[in-house]
Amino acid sequence: MKSVWIVLKEQFGNLGMIFRISRYDEHAEYQSHYLGLAWEILNPIIQVGVYYLVFGMGLRGNRSVNGVPFIAWMLIGMSAWLFMNTSMNRSSKSITGKLYVISKMQFPVSTLPSVTIVSNLTAYWAMLAVAVFSVLVSGVPITIYWLQFFYYFICMIAFTFAMAIFSATMTVLVRDYQFILQSILRVMLYLSGAIWNLTGSGLPPKLVKFLQLNPIYYVINGYRSAFLSDGLIWENKKATLLFWLITSIILVIGCHLHVKFRARFVDLA
Repeated sequence: MKSVWIVLKEQFGNLGMIFRISRYDEHAEYQSHYLGLAWEILNPIIQVGVYYLVFGMGLRGNRSVNGVPFIAWMLIGMSAWLFMNTSMNRSSKSITGKLYVISKMQFPVSTLPSVTIVSNLTAYWAMLAVAVFSVLVSGVPITIYWLQFFYYFICMIAFTFAMAIFSATMTVLVRDYQFILQSILRVMLYLSGAIWNLTGSGLPPKLVKFLQLNPIYYVINGYRSAFLSDGLIWENKKATLLFWLITSIILVIGCHLHVKFRARFVDLA
């Protein structure tokens, strides 16, 4: 737990720097492109459009999900999925990709995964705005359920950060980890309920219950419960406790490994 406190203290103590570096990284990545930062928004929208054509129009025949148009149902889940997927993939390379910074100056290395997460928020907010607009156009009313979004947003950030600090450290220690993570996340797109409804998938009930233990599913399903007024947080206490247990375990292990080995990152990488 001491390692967790050290890492979290570094995050909150360097929030200003994290936001400044994230803005710099965003501009630096797209400065040579004509559309610039617009690609942060266009890329996920194009990706979601392809998924809608294949899974919504093609496989489902544009049928609704629990009375909600498929496009609105999918966009709500994809707004969370795309953020977590992109953040976890990019953060796994956040330390190895900035070794020149680590080796040349005193730098709180644990903030690098956070910089990546913050950098992805621009695309996230844009995607969420599109998702919410689609929900409203579909005729879903704004209810008190929508307040649950703030809780599930915290869940999303907490799990993403836990995975980010763990993955960034593991990539330094075991370079193959990055490719393993990418492969797992590709599979998670189909097993986390982002683009298809697990409860109506026809899979065996026991397998569905097992897949629903996934923390990513918890966040995606929570987003839909909030914006589609389809459930309250405390209705599934076991899922909530399990989510925070898994997130806490990943965070503790990730912080422990990070603090233990970060003095040797330059040598190990």
